[in-house]
Amino acid sequence: MQKFMNQYKWPFVVFLAVFLVAGRALYADLRAGYYAPVGQPGIQQTVPESFSTDSNYSAGQYPQFDPDLAAGEGKETLELYCSTCHSPRYVTMQPPLSADAWTAEVEKMRKTFGASIPDEDAKKIAQYLGAHYTVDTRKR
Repeated sequence: MQKFMNQYKWPFVVFLAVFLVAGRALYADLRAGYYAPVGQPGIQQTVPESFSTDSNYSAGQYPQFDPDLAAGEGKETLELYCSTCHSPRYVTMQPPLSADAWTAEVEKMRKTFGASIPDEDAKKIAQYLGAHYTVDTRKR
């Protein structure tokens, strides 16, 4: 028995070391992607006994709740050009600005952010915003 142990001692140690390293790597792979702190309670949901064969599971479109913009000349132009980059909600989220500030905002969208709005339509949009979303005209 002693001869057997001396003969296979180093292969056994190597095997044991490889086994421990592989086990640690396997454990790390199992934990990969789990970002919750250890010991934190989680929500456990049971899987139904069996799924119905005629069931359809799907997710609908993400709901968008666009605000109602004030009626007036230029509203359609604003919705046409501005909605290509952002929601009309961005208009209503802004604090009330002066007419000159709205003109500057429209120009910023064109020059800085590259909005492709023709000059005539940019003027319509700025006039619309200046008429309906200033300190004096903004409804709170």
